Amino acid sequence: MSLARPVPVWFGPDESPLFGVFHAPEETTRGVIVLCPPLGREYTYSHSTFVQLATLLTTLGFAVLRFDYRSTGDSFERIEGGEAASGFERDIGFAVEYVRSLGTAPVGIVGMRLGANFASARRGFEPVDAAVLWDPCPTGRSFLREQRALGLFAVVLKSGDDADPLDFPGFKLSPEMSDEISSLDFMESDLGPIAKDGLANRVLLLTRTERVADRKLADRFDLPNVEHREVPGQPKLLNVHDDWPVVPTEGLATIAEWLDKVMPRSSPGIAVPTRSEVTAQVSTNGLGSSADQGAQTALVRERGVRLGPGGLFAIETEGETGGSDPVCVFVSVANEHRVGPGRLWVQLSRRLAAEGFRCVRFDVNGFGDSPPRSGGPVQPVRSVTAIDDVLDVARAVSPEDPGNVVLFGLCSSGYQVLEAALSLLPRGVCALNPSIVFHPPEVTSGGRMDVRRRFCVPEDLALAGARDSRAVRWFKRRLPTPTTKVSHRLWSVVGFFRNGPGARLGNLAQAGTEVLLICNDHEIQPFLESGVSAVRRPELKARLHIEVIHTLNHGLLPSRDREQVTELILDYVLTRFRTQRSS
Repeated sequence: MSLARPVPVWFGPDESPLFGVFHAPEETTRGVIVLCPPLGREYTYSHSTFVQLATLLTTLGFAVLRFDYRSTGDSFERIEGGEAASGFERDIGFAVEYVRSLGTAPVGIVGMRLGANFASARRGFEPVDAAVLWDPCPTGRSFLREQRALGLFAVVLKSGDDADPLDFPGFKLSPEMSDEISSLDFMESDLGPIAKDGLANRVLLLTRTERVADRKLADRFDLPNVEHREVPGQPKLLNVHDDWPVVPTEGLATIAEWLDKVMPRSSPGIAVPTRSEVTAQVSTNGLGSSADQGAQTALVRERGVRLGPGGLFAIETEGETGGSDPVCVFVSVANEHRVGPGRLWVQLSRRLAAEGFRCVRFDVNGFGDSPPRSGGPVQPVRSVTAIDDVLDVARAVSPEDPGNVVLFGLCSSGYQVLEAALSLLPRGVCALNPSIVFHPPEVTSGGRMDVRRRFCVPEDLALAGARDSRAVRWFKRRLPTPTTKVSHRLWSVVGFFRNGPGARLGNLAQAGTEVLLICNDHEIQPFLESGVSAVRRPELKARLHIEVIHTLNHGLLPSRDREQVTELILDYVLTRFRTQRSS
């Protein structure tokens, strides 16, 4: 495995830069591979797969560029008018042009799902040496239908007349983006560059084994320069809902073996890029593009950094003239990388940087672009080491006063920032739907709960089963209010003995930390049942802010939920910390 650290880069239009990560092999480069990701939740689910594919390809002597399309991931927004107005297909052109500017090495492309469709259009770049079309969508319309159906199935999106046709789980399209995707059609339209050898000299089509539509797609790609194979693993990677994505190792091996065979073995070498910083305009009166009608704009600067003893990967955002304290620290969520739900961390970082705050969003160890801890696993589930990551980042971004930060987290990272706050006593902590009721892995493996877990309420399997037993359900149907009160009281007692998360919030507020807790009906219960009401005394209310949004989705997948949370967070930061800074 290559030991060379990936390099963060920006490229493309100056007014709307694209973000990428460049992986260089340790020895001489024999070629460069551009990885074109899917969109939406498929982009999120496949991020780790693309990281592992890039690492695998570097061991074969390839340099690799992973990148985000504009208005996705860490890239900046599309801007109306001019070269920067063109779409996803042109973004791939920018990526190919960029790697070709680094040297004369052969170039290949790997595109997954819509990334394969976009690459096939070949807008804005000369043919490449080899292309892999991995699980492409038969049509763009079929992709949009699938995403909407998944949202309705998971009760994330609304149905009926008030449904937003451009809102999908974890991402929202502009009308232009929707039109661009809808126009993609491998089943009816001319295959264009692929049929005329205009995309690549050699093409590999990888399809699923279980879909009839993929067999029809393979028939359409029956061309002299196209090789077709079926690979397993895509459903466990992309159709996971509440489960964690499983990296399709057989698919990775197939791609690496094929590229190793068909790509030229010349070694002209390339220059490793060094531009790890960029300045661009962002909106100051919303979270959309700076092209929004009547939007005020400001320049912000972003750079990729490594933080703490473990070299955690982060992107630092600040205003053109620098940022002021406190530092806003955004922690990656669950098994996802640093961008936050629907890019919420990206957009908040840039919005707050435009207001004068220095912001950092980072990947906890073993996730995204951060390496695992020494001797530790990749993607450690619910590991207590993530709490240490938050502390390490606070010490790195504010070495003279590590408490001079405001911590932000959602779900698992909402829990992690609360735990870190008890040790750090930061200026502020904002926890969104924190997951504090779970069975810690050290307890599952037969050990004691780690002493760093002071907000965690270990899930008592016997009690959880009792609360959901047939007898309790019978009483709930006939005497709902008394049964619920008794159940809550019992859970409150257990919560106090195991840990008292409600009382812990009071400890933070009493120590001077500005606490913002935003929860739905379910996530607030452990706090209500373990003492939060008792600590909401008048002298603490000024620093303990609890917002309960009854219909709030746990992962903030609907755009309406992200917009509602955004308003609360901006009000929290700008009123609590900008006033203190100015004074």
